[in-house]
Amino acid sequence: MNSSASERFQDAFRQTWLHLRRGDDPDLSEHERQLLHHIPAAAPGVTLGEVADHLALPRSSASVLVKDLARRGFVRRARDRADERRLALLLTAEGARRVAADSVLDPQRLDAALSTLSAGERDALVAALERVAAAGAAAGPPHRPGPRGRRRARARSPLA
Repeated sequence: MNSSASERFQDAFRQTWLHLRRGDDPDLSEHERQLLHHIPAAAPGVTLGEVADHLALPRSSASVLVKDLARRGFVRRARDRADERRLALLLTAEGARRVAADSVLDPQRLDAALSTLSAGERDALVAALERVAAAGAAAGPPHRPGPRGRRRARARSPLA
């Protein structure tokens, strides 16, 4: 049985996501939604490699997703003015609109679940979650391992 506050929170978080998450979008896959959420609307944008690394996707898979999202008008590619070699990904107005309207949790299911609490309990829950989120933000970004698969170690020559 989970007894620590951290374990209880993690279990509650998993259960909340499992039961209140938004269903699949009819015209965006889960990977496409995640990718859109990691591309800014304003310059300098992000590179394909940065997005692929962040989402732990192979670059080839991220490239296919980006090409399809660009074809559908959600993402655009632009040369970086400071470094012409750099191809930046940016959201289009339509892509930004989709991200703004997106929600991890189903708003109707969440409202129904929250309606089981009193107004005071809802306020206390939201205030506590806001403090937890602020403490997480103050701790800085999570440590992420370095990019995978970029360089392979050279085999040493047996003569060296």
